[in-house]
Amino acid sequence: MSITEDRRYSSQIVSIDPSSLVSYAYSKNEIKLNKLEKSDKNAFFISYLYARDMISATIDISRNIPDSDLKDAIEIKVYDELALDTSVEYTITYSETDSKDTKNRSFNVFIVDAALIDAKLSPIKEKTRYIDYVTPAPFLIKALYSKNLLEPDGTHCFVYFQKNDAFLAIYKGGEYIYSKSLHYSLKEINEKFCELIGERIDEEDFYKLLVNEGLRATNSQHQQSLMQLFGEIFLYINDVLVFCKRSYNIDYIDKIFLGSEIGTFSGIDEYGRSYLGLESFEFNFSIAINSKEWYIDQIHILMMLSAQLSFENHDDRLNFSIFKRPPPLKYRPVGQLLAILAASLIVSLVYPAYQFAYHSFLSLQTAQNTNAYNTLLQKTSKIRQDIAALKIEKEKVDVLLKDETAKFEFRKKLLSEIYRKKISYPMKAAMLLEIFQLSNQSGSKVENIVFKNQQLTVSIQNRSEKKITEFIQDLTELKKYKINTDKIAQDDTGKLYSSNISIGLHDE
Repeated sequence: MSITEDRRYSSQIVSIDPSSLVSYAYSKNEIKLNKLEKSDKNAFFISYLYARDMISATIDISRNIPDSDLKDAIEIKVYDELALDTSVEYTITYSETDSKDTKNRSFNVFIVDAALIDAKLSPIKEKTRYIDYVTPAPFLIKALYSKNLLEPDGTHCFVYFQKNDAFLAIYKGGEYIYSKSLHYSLKEINEKFCELIGERIDEEDFYKLLVNEGLRATNSQHQQSLMQLFGEIFLYINDVLVFCKRSYNIDYIDKIFLGSEIGTFSGIDEYGRSYLGLESFEFNFSIAINSKEWYIDQIHILMMLSAQLSFENHDDRLNFSIFKRPPPLKYRPVGQLLAILAASLIVSLVYPAYQFAYHSFLSLQTAQNTNAYNTLLQKTSKIRQDIAALKIEKEKVDVLLKDETAKFEFRKKLLSEIYRKKISYPMKAAMLLEIFQLSNQSGSKVENIVFKNQQLTVSIQNRSEKKITEFIQDLTELKKYKINTDKIAQDDTGKLYSSNISIGLHDE
């Protein structure tokens, strides 16, 4: 392992699974399980993001755009073409690829939700304080070529199954071309297998079945279900490869490497040949003298190789860590540091005096304002008490006023009634006297008098129709009453005439 002179790190590399927090320590060409909280604080901590956490795309940018504006141009085009949510903060990185287009430059762009990075890495940061390097799983494969574990001859496909994800990556000439998260994580494969056989199998037992017996399972039902399931998986992988070759002008894929977090599936290489027509290789690489003691998730191996490359190249273009260590002192601008120290020295002399004077001024002002406030508070309290007392008095007065008003209204109504009766009844008596006098003059007989609705209705009889008419005329000439009469009717014997006369009371 090549270690630089950077004293921020010890010679130990710690690889960390972001989901389970399982970690391994690599040092002196040996790998061992590691307790994260007890790690050497100066170790190089590396983790990764699942392929499903990353959005990748290839975009073209005009060659007329200067490098100083390139980052902004790429971000604008990414938001536009990929329809990203503008309310979400993304971490966007990119790398330029070879392009024969004379007008445009081609870039592979990689986008990750910043909040997702924080959520994935925070549990690790709580235990390690720093995370030196984080990159999506498909990019870790680059280390196999850089460390000469694979020859960059031709186009290679990598398919790797993890418990929480699965991904396919394409490298051409040792350079990244394309990657995609697959819909067949180990947990999803287990669920689909249980559906096919109609019973629940524990995940760990299922993983042992895949590794020990694999697609040559001794149980015929298990074998048929696995064959059906992996047939679907490899048809899906074939569709992805067809799309990739068409989109990236890939003529032929030379090799495919198949592996998983739990080990190699027995018999899976036959599916690579049958469904993909490709020569299959085991995704299993050894870098330590004790690597054969037990199976190690190959992602941890790739992380350790990538950490070595980071030591050597200091390339942070695809590093998504938000918890990096502060840069070492020798990489900081010395001139700026000296300027800051000089400014700090001046401020350290002037600033305390200013603070003391300003503090004294504020203390005096605060004391004055406090006294004024206390005086106003006392006055305010007195006014509030007076208002409360007046409010109580007002409520009492309102009650008395209500009672007196009720009495007044009662007496007013009583007096009005007495007045009405006193005035109204003599008027009615005088009216009746006049009616009787006029009826006597005409020799008519008053049969009935009814007082209703402010009117007198008088029923009068006479042997002469003319006398009744004279009575009505005499009553009308008084000009004191409103007269209304029905027709003058004759009874059955033909001897008497009668009429009902309505007389309105003007004094009512």
